Amino acid sequence: MGINKQLSSRPLRYPFAFYRNGSHQPKLERTKENLSQTTSQLYKFNSFRDEYQIPKYPIVLCHGFSGFDSLVSLPAVELFHKAKSKEASAREMAQEADTKIEFFEYWHGIRKELRARGCQVLVAKVPPFATIETRSKILNEFIKHKITTRFPSATQPVKVNLIAHSMGGLDCRYLISAYEQENFEIVSLTTVSTPHRGSYAADRMLQLIPTGLVDSFLPSLKELTLESCARLNIHITDDPNVKYFSYGATFTPGIFNVFYPTWKMVYPKEGPNDGLVSIKSAKWGEFLGSLENVDHLDLINWMNISKRLKIVIGAGTFNPVALYLDIVDNLAKKGL
Repeated sequence: MGINKQLSSRPLRYPFAFYRNGSHQPKLERTKENLSQTTSQLYKFNSFRDEYQIPKYPIVLCHGFSGFDSLVSLPAVELFHKAKSKEASAREMAQEADTKIEFFEYWHGIRKELRARGCQVLVAKVPPFATIETRSKILNEFIKHKITTRFPSATQPVKVNLIAHSMGGLDCRYLISAYEQENFEIVSLTTVSTPHRGSYAADRMLQLIPTGLVDSFLPSLKELTLESCARLNIHITDDPNVKYFSYGATFTPGIFNVFYPTWKMVYPKEGPNDGLVSIKSAKWGEFLGSLENVDHLDLINWMNISKRLKIVIGAGTFNPVALYLDIVDNLAKKGL
């Protein structure tokens, strides 16, 4: 069942709450809560600070559209095809993460650094091209399974912080609003370049890709359009007991940049964007800022060789790992 039809047929858990945070500023955008923090702390992220506080609750990293936890062996690929044909359960998808062989991480270097600093980190895995409803259901089962495994003696629901990139933020919002959490309690959601209000790139791609191909292999693409996300935001409600934070990003690509075509699709309709998601679409809850000269994949440390070299020699303008250290530091300072 499609997400819009499913949502209209049953009530969700909480009254609708929608947050707005002013208009985009071309340079740096800041909320009142952040005026006391320096620009280098919030927006540059070109190097690590001397000290970061560590949140007391576990972190769950949630990947976006076409994402994964890590590139894995053949058995996991077979499980993805089972999930696509509805032969694999949400529990099987969650348990598969315990036995796979990892080759390349979606959260490249980010999980490792967070764990090295003392964070408890779970890395979620959901079907990369499934609907938001399906992805959020499996995410719910994944967290439930992992909490049972990691905290077998817990007598109360384990509180967790969700950090999501791109479409993963929509999965998390759906989970929070639509599903009861049995053995865990979500206390915060931080989204990084999530298309909360959709992306015109999805609208345009639907005009270019045959409908049959989208229905068979890319059902989530329909749910990332401007209209679909507007409908989603009417029904998927914010939980007043969960703190919501968000970041956006923007850059101007050269003509040979991989994001140049999609950036050109989004810019006339939505303004500054990271190649896929505009600043105004990325805002949700407490908007912590927009990062300049950063594209959609830079945000998860998928950077080209020249950018990595600049980071190594200390000449880089953005170190994505420093961003996530700042995110967990913010959670810790909020008592989370």
